[in-house]
Amino acid sequence: MSDFPDGVYERLEAVLQPVHDQLVERLAPTDGDCWLDLASGSGDVTRRAARAGASVVGIEPTEPLVERLRSDAEAAGLDVRFDVGDVEYLPYDDESYDVLVSSFGFVTASDHVNVASELARVARPGARLGFTAWKPNPKLGELYRQFTDEPLEGRESTEWGREDHVEDMLGEDFELEFEDGTLTIDAASGEEIWELFSVTAPPVRGLLAKLDPAQAGRFHAAFVELYETYRKGDRVLAPRRYLFTLGTRR
Repeated sequence: MSDFPDGVYERLEAVLQPVHDQLVERLAPTDGDCWLDLASGSGDVTRRAARAGASVVGIEPTEPLVERLRSDAEAAGLDVRFDVGDVEYLPYDDESYDVLVSSFGFVTASDHVNVASELARVARPGARLGFTAWKPNPKLGELYRQFTDEPLEGRESTEWGREDHVEDMLGEDFELEFEDGTLTIDAASGEEIWELFSVTAPPVRGLLAKLDPAQAGRFHAAFVELYETYRKGDRVLAPRRYLFTLGTRR
């Protein structure tokens, strides 16, 4: 994510704004809360929690992105700490945080068991957890399978969009509740959605890395064609279903 073209951060943040609203509203940051934002992305949730008075740490795996997040927080006049690190092996002490949050973030890590173990380890008793994950999308899955049968980076993230999987991973350590959500991606064209997701969505980026130029061109065209099926007049309104998980550390 450190190599996003100019403007893509802002576009992604705008697309995800309803989800960020939901996370911040439900987790209700207050003075004195210690928050950990796992795979902070654009840093929007991190900054919002800090504005509300929480003491916030964000973690991302790449130094260039962390540097950008630090710069954005400083420009906003916010005292936020951003660390370089891996959500599968968090560099924090046991029982360090009151709130754990992630907007389609930690779910892209490959080792779900390690992530779940780390969430439980750094959460204080009674800590609040809130995260979102895309639900499995049959149309996208079929599109990917036209070009590869190999596992793709981030594709397994949709497992976190299934209640039974979240219960298996986290139910022993957290009291859980679930809400279904639908985010409508509003764009002028399927091509505009391609321009966003071809550089921000791990499965799309991973597949592009495996394809030769001719295959990549066909994948590009098929992706745009799929999203054009959601056209309503002069706009493309594409629904993406997601699972919103809330938890309380036992």
